[in-house]
Amino acid sequence: MAYLVSLTPWHWLSAAVLLLVIEMMIVGSYYLLWVSFAAFLTAVLQWLFGLGWAAQMVVFSAISILSVVAWFIYDQKRDKSKPRPTLNKRGHQYIGRTFQLSQPIVNGVGKINVDDSSWKVKGVDAAAGTPVRVKDIDGTVLIVELLGES
Repeated sequence: MAYLVSLTPWHWLSAAVLLLVIEMMIVGSYYLLWVSFAAFLTAVLQWLFGLGWAAQMVVFSAISILSVVAWFIYDQKRDKSKPRPTLNKRGHQYIGRTFQLSQPIVNGVGKINVDDSSWKVKGVDAAAGTPVRVKDIDGTVLIVELLGES
């Protein structure tokens, strides 16, 4: 009982970090993430308002239960069947998009700028600035066609 009376925000922050580490290393279900969030909020509230041990337990329990239930409801409602074929395949998301050549295509090889990166492209020889459409990808090389061709 003496331990409960002496709980400080640092105890709650330590618990939050420990729960977060366990979530990241072992579980992967996100439930401990929300319990960790509850411990963090309890630490903040205890620091701001100097809650007694009983109030800390109520706050921690209530936030834990509410956040886990909210996550469970959200997790059940979200569409898990929707395929995400371009997840972790960055180049595939550019298929069908139009860009301008940043470097000319010479001997079938050139470059385009996409956002903050530069991509190597293969296609028919063309001058820099020519608009091209990405039609496929080969590894990390985008296969392009000149606009107007098919």
